[in-house]
Amino acid sequence: MSERLRTILNLLSCPDDGQPLRLAKEQLLCGGCGRSFPLHGEDLAEILPSRPVRLPESTSGEYRSSYLTLFEQQFQNDTTCFAWGAEETATAAWIRKRRRQVTAVNPLVTEGAEPGASVLCDIAAGAGYYTFAYVPYFRFVLHCDLSVQNLSYASRKAREQNLQNIFFLRIDYFRPPFRQSLDRLLCLDTLIRGEGHDSMLLKSIGGCLKSTGRAVVDFHNWWHNPLRRLGILPENFHSNKSYRRSETKKLLREAAFRDAKVLPFVQEFDAGGWIERICSKAVPSTRIVYRVGTGTAASQVYFACETGE
Repeated sequence: MSERLRTILNLLSCPDDGQPLRLAKEQLLCGGCGRSFPLHGEDLAEILPSRPVRLPESTSGEYRSSYLTLFEQQFQNDTTCFAWGAEETATAAWIRKRRRQVTAVNPLVTEGAEPGASVLCDIAAGAGYYTFAYVPYFRFVLHCDLSVQNLSYASRKAREQNLQNIFFLRIDYFRPPFRQSLDRLLCLDTLIRGEGHDSMLLKSIGGCLKSTGRAVVDFHNWWHNPLRRLGILPENFHSNKSYRRSETKKLLREAAFRDAKVLPFVQEFDAGGWIERICSKAVPSTRIVYRVGTGTAASQVYFACETGE
């Protein structure tokens, strides 16, 4: 039933003890603790830890509740649901902004990747904007999410497009089923829950990468709209966290990532046009985007923010 999963089995490990997994009929088995993990068809597996993590006290109650609810969900494939941010439910303006970031991030993700060999893992992948855009550049793409709804939507979309090199994994990104096994990892629009949560996630990401691996992550930029952050204009960011560049660099250092150089990125304008060339010098970036690595060969961080402190 799940022979296709054999092709990525060497990348996977038990989220509890880090031991290798093996395929046994309709489940994956841990050779260490003996836990089993269910499979759903040829390309979807649930590899959750035995229990949710304890979140920092600084994490909002709303997020805590949502995290526990998603963790306790029972998987049932939904043939009609939509993921958060799905094109079918989002506004045209919102979709344009998301696609601009997909385009801007592309070279950070794909540079040096070998289409016939490299694997990309998209964590908190949601509706799959990046997953589906980057499929041609990688041997396999791992679309990872905790939400049953998001996975059901994305897997249905992949089947409709007859994409054979995407695997869908239900994981907890605090305890992912990867141990220094990934070439490329993507985690965007997720480091927004506060320093405690975001520090935990960054350290988790670092543990997933090979010594030559790269991850691309982003933070919301505090300087993009400081008037809202200071309360002069109405707040529209709710309990989410935006960062100054110095704060993001501190988090990356604590996660054992290293700094490199600045790359410009302004989400509000199409790349390459005269409006973007002019306005990108005056308008602070919406996101601070980094490409990071942990090993000697990957000791680089690229961040897309021209704004100072």
